[in-house]
Amino acid sequence: AVAVWCDGTGVSYREVEEAANRLAGYLREQGVRAESRVGLVLPRGVQLVVSILAAWKAGAGYVPIDPAYPADRIGFVLADSGAQVVIGTTATLSGITNADVGVGGLRLIALDDERTAGLIDAQSPEAPEGRIDAAQLAYVIYTSGSTGQPKGVAVPHAGVVNLAHAMRPALDVGPGVTALQFASFGFDAAVLDVAVTLAAGGTLAIATEAERAEPGALAEMIAAAGVEVASVVPSLLDVLDPEAVAGVRRWVVGAERVSARLAAQWVERTQVWVAYGPTEASVIATTGPVRAPVEQDPAIGAPIANTAVFVLDDFLRPVPPGVTGEVYIAGAGLARGYVGRPGMTAERFVACPFTDGERMYRSGDLARWLNNGQLAFVGRADEQVKIRGFRIEPGEVEAVLAAHESVAQVAVL
Repeated sequence: AVAVWCDGTGVSYREVEEAANRLAGYLREQGVRAESRVGLVLPRGVQLVVSILAAWKAGAGYVPIDPAYPADRIGFVLADSGAQVVIGTTATLSGITNADVGVGGLRLIALDDERTAGLIDAQSPEAPEGRIDAAQLAYVIYTSGSTGQPKGVAVPHAGVVNLAHAMRPALDVGPGVTALQFASFGFDAAVLDVAVTLAAGGTLAIATEAERAEPGALAEMIAAAGVEVASVVPSLLDVLDPEAVAGVRRWVVGAERVSARLAAQWVERTQVWVAYGPTEASVIATTGPVRAPVEQDPAIGAPIANTAVFVLDDFLRPVPPGVTGEVYIAGAGLARGYVGRPGMTAERFVACPFTDGERMYRSGDLARWLNNGQLAFVGRADEQVKIRGFRIEPGEVEAVLAAHESVAQVAVL
């Protein structure tokens, strides 16, 4: 069966498995073990998915980095995450060796280097020995930080496994079903695509950068790959022609507010599910279908399996249905915290007053319960905004602007 499809070419599950096993064996030879961090600075494609699986098979967590990031941003993420090995290509790794990046001591693996490729091909196609524990690190993904630097969220395998289990019905993927992979791999929505689709035996169809940049090209790719289900941000649906992507029977939309106008436009033609969740809760915390007719902004759903969502007041007391409070999330999807930031971790991951020994994540999102058990999103308790699904802290933008010699004062709204 085809596991991954990209740019007109499909790769089977056997091919992906053996390629991941060989790369995992090579990573083990480079000293990668449990809790190691493997940076991925790769272009979109099959090799990126293979590298994610290889890092997991070797026992490590992966750190995805968009090759288009500025060199200093790449250097910061690699240094801050504690990455020991970086997988990329000759082109994407070229800037990392520059002195101004300041990430010395890294082992760079260029997959298109002839000698390196030969050493990887010589590895066993069988899976490396060793059991991966649910508490082991799966990935570190960076989100915007209010102090001017991004912060790394460390997520264990338990969160990925629960995501794959709980979101399979929502994405409605299984053997013979092709799912779109549109999100940037540096965005946690890509974890949803990879984990849910491959765990369910479906086909992951990865849109190229060119296809992501132009709605018409994306629609052609969706038709060519036979995409039936997709998880995207609402702003993408807003620029797609529903008639051009009529083959997609289910859309899961999240990471931004879904308007009644947009939902009504699509729900008459296809199935639409809304999903909500921060990176700190392994991508998704709530989800649910949108029903026609749509008369107001749709709710963000109910908690997924093994997840508890609380709407609390300033004294951590539950508020009644219809009353706005702050969203707190507990359960199997909770991240460990922020890499190297114990103070920030303690501030956002707090003791759960409803379950002994459990933690819950303070999201900063405001919501209210509806009488039908669904959650309605209200807004933010702080200044954070969302742009095309990405969390943006105005404080981070302010810090950069204020560093300019010609700027005395700055406010970002």
